[in-house]
Amino acid sequence: MDSMRSLLSTSDFLQVREHKLSNDLTVWLNEDHSQPKIFGAVVVKAGAKDSPNTGIAHYFEHMMFKGTDKIGTIDYESEKVLLDIIAEKYDALADTEDPKMRAHLQQIINDLSVRAAEYVIPNEFDRLISRFGGTKLNAGTSYDYTLYFNTFSPQYISQWAEINSERLVNPVFRLFQSELETVYEEKNMYGDTMASVAIEKLTERYFYPHPYAYPIIGSAENLKNPRLSEMRRFFEKYYVASNMGLILSGDFDTEEVLPILESTFSRIRKGKPPHRDIVTLPPFKGREKVSVRIPMPFVKIMALGFRGVPANHPDQVALNIAVSLLNNSNGTGFLDKLTVDHKVMGAMAVNQSMNEAGILGLLVFPKFFFQTYAAAEKLVWKQINRIKEGDFSDEMFQSLKLEQKREYASKLEDINSRAEVMMRIFSQGKSWQDYLDEVTRIDALSREDVIEIAKKYFTENYMYVTKKTGRYPKTILPKPDYSPIIPKNSDASSAYVERLEKIPVQELKPHFLDFEKDAEVVSLRPLVTLYKTHNSVNDIFSLTLSYGVGQLELRDLDKLSAYLPFVATESMSFEVFRGKLQELGSTLTFDSTDSEFLVVVNGFDGHFTQTMALVGDFLRHAKPDDKKLRQIVDEAKVTEKSLFNSSENVADMLLEKVKFGEQSRYLTKLSFAEIKKLKGKMLLDTFSKVRSVACNLHYCGTLSMEEAARQIKQHLPLEEVSIPSNSPYIRDLMTYDKPTVFFMDMEDVTQSIIYAYMYIDPLKAKEDRPISRLFSAYFGGDMSSLMFQEIREFRSFAYQVNARLKHPPLNRSEKPASFVMKLATQTDKMIDAMEVLENLVHDMPERPERVESVKQTIRNWVNNEYPTSRSLSLKIAGFRREGYESDPNKDYLEVIDRMTMEDILRFYRENIQDHLMIYAIVGNSKSMDMEKLSKFGQIVKVTKKDIYR
Repeated sequence: MDSMRSLLSTSDFLQVREHKLSNDLTVWLNEDHSQPKIFGAVVVKAGAKDSPNTGIAHYFEHMMFKGTDKIGTIDYESEKVLLDIIAEKYDALADTEDPKMRAHLQQIINDLSVRAAEYVIPNEFDRLISRFGGTKLNAGTSYDYTLYFNTFSPQYISQWAEINSERLVNPVFRLFQSELETVYEEKNMYGDTMASVAIEKLTERYFYPHPYAYPIIGSAENLKNPRLSEMRRFFEKYYVASNMGLILSGDFDTEEVLPILESTFSRIRKGKPPHRDIVTLPPFKGREKVSVRIPMPFVKIMALGFRGVPANHPDQVALNIAVSLLNNSNGTGFLDKLTVDHKVMGAMAVNQSMNEAGILGLLVFPKFFFQTYAAAEKLVWKQINRIKEGDFSDEMFQSLKLEQKREYASKLEDINSRAEVMMRIFSQGKSWQDYLDEVTRIDALSREDVIEIAKKYFTENYMYVTKKTGRYPKTILPKPDYSPIIPKNSDASSAYVERLEKIPVQELKPHFLDFEKDAEVVSLRPLVTLYKTHNSVNDIFSLTLSYGVGQLELRDLDKLSAYLPFVATESMSFEVFRGKLQELGSTLTFDSTDSEFLVVVNGFDGHFTQTMALVGDFLRHAKPDDKKLRQIVDEAKVTEKSLFNSSENVADMLLEKVKFGEQSRYLTKLSFAEIKKLKGKMLLDTFSKVRSVACNLHYCGTLSMEEAARQIKQHLPLEEVSIPSNSPYIRDLMTYDKPTVFFMDMEDVTQSIIYAYMYIDPLKAKEDRPISRLFSAYFGGDMSSLMFQEIREFRSFAYQVNARLKHPPLNRSEKPASFVMKLATQTDKMIDAMEVLENLVHDMPERPERVESVKQTIRNWVNNEYPTSRSLSLKIAGFRREGYESDPNKDYLEVIDRMTMEDILRFYRENIQDHLMIYAIVGNSKSMDMEKLSKFGQIVKVTKKDIYR
């Protein structure tokens, strides 16, 4: 595999040019013309550890979307007077604990915020990103760094650079009160997640006294007492050019881009990177016992936590191999074997490196009832000691090195995944060459290196964690009694926009799929079609067998896809079969969706023939093993115990019931009693049925179509295919004759999850399909949508807000559509949020000045989501399955370009305005006014058995 190592170093796609601007800002540029888009990001080497437990780094990330002294305001000088006073009042609020004084200060802040909002243009930054080709605008705060990123169309590189550099010159902390409420919502949302508090407690115990011990979002106490002055100091200290990086990957010319970046991003303040004192973690002293509370009865959970290594540590590469001897993608690791042989219910290794420390741990699920923690730990230590004693074959060692190299190369294949690696590597202080050189370090590793590393890190000093059944008390941040902050200039534009409009733009049309040219297609036999796309980046192939039958038709498919990875063949044991795959650098995985069953093979083209022979043997001669079904039964039992501890899961089940009635996937699935009765032969009989259904094969690699087809026909059992596909399988949507609120009570949740469902009659006109897409984006699509602004941005009534109008496939146009809106909000805000939603639905505001920006957003998505070479043919086949003969986005855009506000209103009045809204709500009835809730419809209280079989 030396060719792969050289490919990592020399491929044009993988070249990253590193450059310094005049202000010492680092720029990494990676040209890749395979997709018509650019991924752009700013990486700031500052995160939660630089403001431990305060949440300031995370707060600041939120505020970076609020604009600057030029973006997001009609009169900054007048606005600034009020903002300065607001900042002073927040400092005063943080300095007092007197309840009356705090209430008084909060009221003053609210009054000032309402007045300041008279100058605000909300979401102008987001609108500018969309106006100039952008999609997927987002940000993220980690312990070590903060990311700001989005994808955009190449012709807007000048505007992107101008907007994103301006954002970092003088950010303004406007609309802080409403964003503070949003962060409260986020904190409460995490608190409702089943194990989130337990993980917080565990993280604190593991990392103390390092700042990693504290949650990124900060403590509840600090969230209640934010200081804008501290946020300003945070910006001035860490947001200097020498502490930041600019990452671009995609369709651009480096020589043309560099002057643009110099003229824009060099405006960012110079400054020295801040000095940091790294806190050294003390070693564990022997077997330190810790327990955490998780509300899962019967299920045992155990963890062993060792000291890991930080990023850039010389032991990192060898430790990765040692961990893969325990867990790997082929399931041949020593911990994997414990699971496969059902000696424990599950076991996995975790090896994660942050900049200043690492996590090295093992997570173990002992078997139900009779297996003790001590017995499970003894089994785990036996596997660890095998590595320390060198009890592994050279073949396994070499195959795991090959697997590591394949994973390195796979992460660099396309623009998005490569950019993610670039951001992470830069944040760790590495050069791009450092990352590529890690592959060479893998090659140089010896067995002795890995044995010594295992001895060094898997020691007798570790944290021993066990689970107790229970919950931690929640710190609830209640709804404050504030007036909503509703800016009066929602549809205005700042003077800054005029400057952007004057920048020349090269006219580039969106890139559409060409069904005839983008993929080679050949029929291998009746009902079997092979699609082929070329991989020009490396020598790794992927082959996906997509059988046209899914979980909605065969209800045991999810259990089949979980069972097959544990199965051997008639001629080979599990260890031999998976070992042979691993030696080739290949993997075999299975998955099922509503409409497909997928067999996915990955590997090196140099080993394609041998891999196909192994896969073909498995497909023909998989051997049933009832012992392996115990794992499936145990996993189903864990699901039974944990599913109803997650409000998100319960809300999904309730929505399925509301939309599909008795056809809900949770009511048609196998019951636990049926799962316990499963036999291996029964599941393999289902596998035979699957392999008889029409199949599309998708090959991406370096082989010719002729060679790939020859090998596939020679080795895979395509002769079994004989039945046409019924995919996509469509379930009937439920209709209702009166407003109804289906309510599921969960007494321990802080947030309510609200779905509003609407049945939409089959569309009458062909043009209504693209118009509905325009309506959906206008109503609930992104940060500029009505739902986001009216419910989240202005009133802080909900953290999650979105809406989606979903149509049946084109070839099933006689079927109805559904319109689903979602809110996730604190229970004490629920009624207010629902009232605003009702008003939007039944009396939708007309904002004609927004229509063009909504159109542009759709154009951007079409262009920027052009698929990678690995997913091209899957996309084409998916469209064909739904009845399209060419890329439907081309027709959509042609129709949308002609549309106006009147077309949106016509669609809205005919299909939305007077339709029934049926609610599916999960929440805590003790903390809400059920009488007020009843005004939205007749309340039907739902129990577990109503929504889950």
